[in-house]
Amino acid sequence: MKIDNISYSFPKAFALKNIKFTLEKGQILGLIGHSGSGKSTLLKIMAGLLEPQNGAVFFEGEILPPPSKKLIPGHPKIKMVTQQSSLFPNISIAENICYEIRYYTKEYQQKRLKYLAKKLNINHLLEKKVSELSGGEIQRAMLAKSLADEPSVLLLDEPFANLDSLNKKRIILELIKVLKSENISCVLVTHEIRDAFGMVDKLIILKNGRQVQTGSSEQIYFSPKNEYVAMLTGEAFLSSDKSYFFRPEDITLDPEGENECEVLNNVFLGASYEVFVEIEGKMVFFYHQKPIETGQLIRVSFLKRSFNP
Repeated sequence: MKIDNISYSFPKAFALKNIKFTLEKGQILGLIGHSGSGKSTLLKIMAGLLEPQNGAVFFEGEILPPPSKKLIPGHPKIKMVTQQSSLFPNISIAENICYEIRYYTKEYQQKRLKYLAKKLNINHLLEKKVSELSGGEIQRAMLAKSLADEPSVLLLDEPFANLDSLNKKRIILELIKVLKSENISCVLVTHEIRDAFGMVDKLIILKNGRQVQTGSSEQIYFSPKNEYVAMLTGEAFLSSDKSYFFRPEDITLDPEGENECEVLNNVFLGASYEVFVEIEGKMVFFYHQKPIETGQLIRVSFLKRSFNP
């Protein structure tokens, strides 16, 4: 799939401006940006549900027909999962999933159902209806339904929002296995950067409808283009003149460190503590295995990271 110079605007502001990238076969791509940066709008255009004002989406070598060219908007090989339920309320989850492959043999339907139910951990949900499911269970069932017909492209808009941490990690790992084994391309929109870091092959950072930076998770985390990208991808502290930044993991206790500071507070995280101090007139924190007595004077050093325009 190729996104070729896509632009889209609302009456008072651009939603998207000159967006260009290629989604390779089997690639998992993350779209990250603050609310209003155009992520969901771009996803709808890629799904063929919203018509771009400029540019085009190419799918399998041809222009993806926009809604104005189709009786029913969308494309059968491009599936989209949002936070809103797409499940039919009056039939079981198993029937919902099999509905997507209703034109296949019963044997194939049951084989596919069994495979997805195991992969996404929803065997116990198959005979239930939507009204009996939690928000997280609904999202897992929607993922299974979207994958039933072996789509070429899967578009995910905040798909893990209602999942607890443990279930989220398991579903992400299992979903990646399904996507890679079936060579399905995927675009993930999420506000939780850690979800993207653990899942995507490439990240695209959006700000006010424009592409700010594109690269791997590691490239963008360690070499952000500017303050916006640095703050979006993790905890980051800026120097007074904003010429460099540093992250909590860049700060270390160092008896020879040039920065003497007072311990202001400790916050227990479970595996470690956030130790709050003041550096260059700003309150920052670093991670430590044990708490450090409040009021104690310590010396630290820290790595100064440059922006990569």
